[in-house]
Amino acid sequence: MNLVAGIDQDFHRPQKSPGAYEWWHFDGTDDSSGYSFSIQFYAGNLFSAYYQDSLKIYWKKTKSPLLDPSQNSEARDTPAMGPPNPLDYCGVSFRLFHRGNMALESLQEFSQKSLKASDKHGAVLLGPNRFNWDPRGDPPSYVLTAQAPLDRATVRARLFFAPLLTQWPALPQPENPSTHTWILAAPLCHVEGTFQWVNREGESQKEVAFVGKGYHDHHVGTVPLDRFVKAWHWGRAFAEDQTLVYSIQTPVEAEEPTEGFLLTASKDGIRMAKTEFKPSKNNRNFFWLPYPKRLESPDNSDFSVEHHQTLCDGPVSLIFEDNVQWTSAGESLKTRGLSSYLYTPRLSSRFFFPMLKGKSLIVEPSEGGIGPPPTSGDVSTTRPVE
Repeated sequence: MNLVAGIDQDFHRPQKSPGAYEWWHFDGTDDSSGYSFSIQFYAGNLFSAYYQDSLKIYWKKTKSPLLDPSQNSEARDTPAMGPPNPLDYCGVSFRLFHRGNMALESLQEFSQKSLKASDKHGAVLLGPNRFNWDPRGDPPSYVLTAQAPLDRATVRARLFFAPLLTQWPALPQPENPSTHTWILAAPLCHVEGTFQWVNREGESQKEVAFVGKGYHDHHVGTVPLDRFVKAWHWGRAFAEDQTLVYSIQTPVEAEEPTEGFLLTASKDGIRMAKTEFKPSKNNRNFFWLPYPKRLESPDNSDFSVEHHQTLCDGPVSLIFEDNVQWTSAGESLKTRGLSSYLYTPRLSSRFFFPMLKGKSLIVEPSEGGIGPPPTSGDVSTTRPVE
């Protein structure tokens, strides 16, 4: 895994290879109100059943060597049969939780016509959803607005992510460049904003203020993730003015080592260490998805993650609220955190495609659309107005 950090690395890296992907992740927690959220923007949505279905058909017809390395050169030289373009499968996922319960879940899928993104800094527009880095804000912030359609209402989020860490040293890189790049853009933010419930007539029915801490990162992959990673567990936890970020990737090939690291970031600096993880025996959810209930590190006996409850349950991925313990500067810290778990063999499982498609809302662009992503420029650095 290539690991880079900083707001200046948060620009769009458009991918065109079949199976490639890119996503921007935002989450936050407000201990006072009990609300937390998880929002993702996709330009190449590897979680889209439509994308995975088109990839499966394409590789079956072309006998892709990624699918079967034994294919001879003659088969590989067969003319391409309409390779899926990742940018044709964009999306926004918006999940809101209240005191451990799912308050709403919205999965919107867009075509490339609805996407506009910046190759200079963090800025993406997808339909009514958008975020952009505003360096002129007071303080400089990511400005995010998103909408989640419900049966009889719409939930609107308007959030400001002000990074508390702005200086990043160079992070250690793998000996061999990876096909996956993880950009830690703003892992510790002060977040303020509102969630508003609006009826069909546009009248506000309910409004909740949000003041808490947040996390933002960005992922880019040039080849299908499930070709190399079988399971991926990653998460974060906040304690006062610092963030703990951890990641454990289980490779597809059993003989290959598990890749894991722990990273702590605060105003005093950044510490990162590769580590082994000791997952507990697998549990199974309703969809028979295997996942560990607890994570520990033999290299760091004070580190542990225990899933307190499942916030988002599904056949492919899970979101947990966790009890996290670790040691920083000699001090033992215990706090709550948020983590995600992905089991990649399920990404291409056609058994679950109908269920995943049924949960997704296909959003058609307005007449004329807004055009394809620009080769340069940005979305906007103007704070949105209602």
